[in-house]
Amino acid sequence: MKFLEKLKTIGIDLPKLQNIIKLTFNFHIDRSVYIDTSSHADGAIVSINPNLLNGKQKRGLKRLIRDDALEEAGAIVEENSAKTVGEVLEVLPQIKNQSKILRKIIPPEDVPLLDACLFLRERFKKGVCVEGLKGQIIRVYGARGGNFANLCSAGYLETWFLPLYEELQRTDPIEAISKFQAHYKTIVNELPWTEFVSARASRKKVTDHIITKMKSNLENGVRHMNIHGLGAENVKKVQGILPDVQKQTGAVTARIEQDNTHVFVRLEIPPSKES
Repeated sequence: MKFLEKLKTIGIDLPKLQNIIKLTFNFHIDRSVYIDTSSHADGAIVSINPNLLNGKQKRGLKRLIRDDALEEAGAIVEENSAKTVGEVLEVLPQIKNQSKILRKIIPPEDVPLLDACLFLRERFKKGVCVEGLKGQIIRVYGARGGNFANLCSAGYLETWFLPLYEELQRTDPIEAISKFQAHYKTIVNELPWTEFVSARASRKKVTDHIITKMKSNLENGVRHMNIHGLGAENVKKVQGILPDVQKQTGAVTARIEQDNTHVFVRLEIPPSKES
């Protein structure tokens, strides 16, 4: 069922709109929802004012936008986060090009989040204040939206996610996407408790950083740490530092996945080891 047809299920019928070529959504999750739809024929704009809808229709409209329309919408932005919708449309081709591979391998429901975070990164590169836009992403997607925005801004989409998928594709093409998504979900959901081992950092520096991070997390009741290493040298590095990390934190290896070119380790500190 197309989005316009689904609008009818909540009592919003737009019979004259037949040839929709673009849907752009600007909404503030707490205050309002604004839909701008333009027809190819005459460029007419139809606005739906949520203040004129009843409570059931408002809830239904927000649900439809989240569940059904986000993929068509492209980037999600709060109206006051961009001067005009044109600014969004201007960068969308670039965003689509940047995310061409990732769009095919991340969960489909995260594609709008990917676009929104890439849009945020482009605005940041141009020196535009993005606090409002990042806040909107977090309000819509929760903490994982903020995690994804941080990953995107730090360049991890290109330096971690894509190389990981390429390596999985090379070693296990049949299971590459499912294995990639398992790591992807863990990283996005648990970013504050994740360590990416850098090839440039010494073993001592990596060891000290992980231990400090785990002890700090433990004070906040978090007893686990996910360690990711990509590349043969980083696999050796992770293998080499684990005994020292475990000795100094009391952690045990709850899960480990590795081959010659990538490694994932989940360390957990048993309650009896807390100090």
